[in-house]
Amino acid sequence: MKTLRPVNTLTKFKKREKRYFLAAIFTGLLLAIPHNTHACSLVIRAGAEKKARVNIGGYCQINGKNNPVALSTGPEVRRRAFVTNSDGDSLSIIDRDTYKVVKTIKVGDYPHHTIVSLDGRRLYIGNTHSDTVTAIDLITENIVETLPLLDPYNFYYTPDRSLLVTTCTRLGRIEIHGAEDLKEATEIKGKGRGWKRLARIHTGRDPNHFAFSPDGHFMYVSNEHSHQLSVIDLWERRLLRQVNTGRRPVDVALAPGGKSLFVANYGEGYVTVYDTESFNELKRIKTGAGAHGMATDIGGKTLFVSNRNNNSVSAIDISRQEVIRTFKVTQGPDMLEVTPDGQELWVTGRYGGNIYVVDLATGKVTHRIRTGASPHGIVLIDLIIPPR
Repeated sequence: MKTLRPVNTLTKFKKREKRYFLAAIFTGLLLAIPHNTHACSLVIRAGAEKKARVNIGGYCQINGKNNPVALSTGPEVRRRAFVTNSDGDSLSIIDRDTYKVVKTIKVGDYPHHTIVSLDGRRLYIGNTHSDTVTAIDLITENIVETLPLLDPYNFYYTPDRSLLVTTCTRLGRIEIHGAEDLKEATEIKGKGRGWKRLARIHTGRDPNHFAFSPDGHFMYVSNEHSHQLSVIDLWERRLLRQVNTGRRPVDVALAPGGKSLFVANYGEGYVTVYDTESFNELKRIKTGAGAHGMATDIGGKTLFVSNRNNNSVSAIDISRQEVIRTFKVTQGPDMLEVTPDGQELWVTGRYGGNIYVVDLATGKVTHRIRTGASPHGIVLIDLIIPPR
């Protein structure tokens, strides 16, 4: 999330396009609310210029605050799920009303995770093997630009929106960039404009998921194959400490208030809870083999954890720090998100090429949607245009 610059391009748009574009601008304003490295659901609500607003759906774990969603109402609503297919080098766009893929876009080599641009107009897809980011226009749902960025396995903006931080998994480090600092001269020669790198900090083997402290001072990075959590001081831009975890830590999420951190240990089948001041271990919560991705409900009370090798999803009561429900989801459940209305959990099936939709009232899978090979990252976005 970044400090927004004045936008002068509205004059280029017709009236109808203006509504959409305005909504996108306000998405950028909303994204000042920090959240986890996997995207939160977004509700983009367009209206008259003076009344345009946007609401965030889902609870965003990074800052430990409850961000309630405004329900998606009205006759003109575009509800989408955007899914990266890592082995298919593509992005699937799914209509969440019909539960059907409406478009598949070829992107770069080995895409994983996504973020929404600071102005709210684009979805960025990180392509790790091609060292690029594909920019998708959220209104037209077409590629508008390809930007260079080294090994962008996972990337996100700091809470004050001043920096774009990437975890470079194959390179064993994080890189810090100016979030709005798109320049023609980049480290990757001959690939056009890109983000200016300000610092690089070595972490451990295969850094992948991360979270920020509420004030943006610290960054917590899981290093999957050195079995550690790196605590990074972003203000001084240095590695502060290494915390030994269980085998293969993957996703991380802050509890409300930011005082405790949940870490999924893929190689152990449990979630470890740490105190974020002392980094003493508070509790181990057994979930299932291959504990991997995390998402929180819209009230910030329940943490959903995918157990990729157990074909299940565990629901953890955050305050009690214990499993309260378990859902059966096949084919290697990976990343997951709760819909803005809080009724469904969407889960990527990494081993089978499908998305699974879980009804949270019943705990049952209601839909299976075929995507591309090895679906991984997912973001849910509602675009709402009121009647004319």
